[in-house]
Amino acid sequence: WIDEGLKQRIFDILEKAELPIKLPKESPMTIDSFNKLMSLDKKVADGQLRLILLKGDLGNCMFTGDFDKDALQETIEQFVKEIDA
Repeated sequence: WIDEGLKQRIFDILEKAELPIKLPKESPMTIDSFNKLMSLDKKVADGQLRLILLKGDLGNCMFTGDFDKDALQETIEQFVKEIDA
């Protein structure tokens, strides 16, 4: 999908723009709240979540419902877990 260098470049851009890359410690977001809010997203069609995933060079993406749902759940769990780190 994207290589580590591009991932780091994106993080650097977000940090330079002073945009959040982690949840603040006081965030009310939980794994359940992420899942619930994503189920209400405008990209949900016929009950299926579709994601916009980065692929290849910066600016290239793919709109798809065909993704690893376990990997998405693990990503959400790790993201929420970082609040306590």
